[in-house]
Amino acid sequence: MNEGVGEMREAIGKALLGFADAPLREGAAAVLNALGYASERTADAGSVAEFLDRQEAGSRLTEKQRALFDSWREIELVFQVTDEEIASSPGDLFTDDGFDAGRIRSFVFIAVELADGPHSRTRLAEMTRALNRLFEMPAVLLLRCEARFSLAVIHRRPHRRDGSRDVLEKVTLVKDVEVKSPHRAHLDILADLALPRMVDERNVASFEDLHRAWEDALDTEELNRRFYRELFKWYERAIEECEF
Repeated sequence: MNEGVGEMREAIGKALLGFADAPLREGAAAVLNALGYASERTADAGSVAEFLDRQEAGSRLTEKQRALFDSWREIELVFQVTDEEIASSPGDLFTDDGFDAGRIRSFVFIAVELADGPHSRTRLAEMTRALNRLFEMPAVLLLRCEARFSLAVIHRRPHRRDGSRDVLEKVTLVKDVEVKSPHRAHLDILADLALPRMVDERNVASFEDLHRAWEDALDTEELNRRFYRELFKWYERAIEECEF
């Protein structure tokens, strides 16, 4: 990887280290800032119960789905990134303020502190799906549990018959990153999501571009292919340099 990516990976590592002990919103914002995302569009989420009562006004959750939030200890609405901000010139990015609950063409980043203990992939995926039922735009979850960081993203597509609705599809997780000693592969995956790389390498110029690029970067099959490519490169170096 080039020097710029190496510096980005180092910055992400530093932000993750601070995520363990910082106030939840500040720690999550620092990680996102290291990825090139920042915005003044935010709002006070209140307590977990207050957040659910306010967002669930339309009774969109079943009792089983609402029970998924029992393990949430704290929630922060970190910020919202909109289409207009992504499409702006780099010098003008992320200057507007005011969270817009009806703005579909945007991401909202939400940080959550989970109760200690193991949380399965299935449960985290179900949480992410339930949370996204409460928003008109994709809600990206940054999760903190003990000294581990997880990122959860759901894939959404427009409803074929009702253009005002989205269909919630699969959830992708970057799970249990050890913030004090993150694995190189985790740092590489997070670096792939960085906005500067999205703009430079994937020609992102709008929210639709960004949403598609996030889906591509977190595609499980592509991550597996990259893992095996990296493993094969290591094998080739080992054959050349090692004696057994």
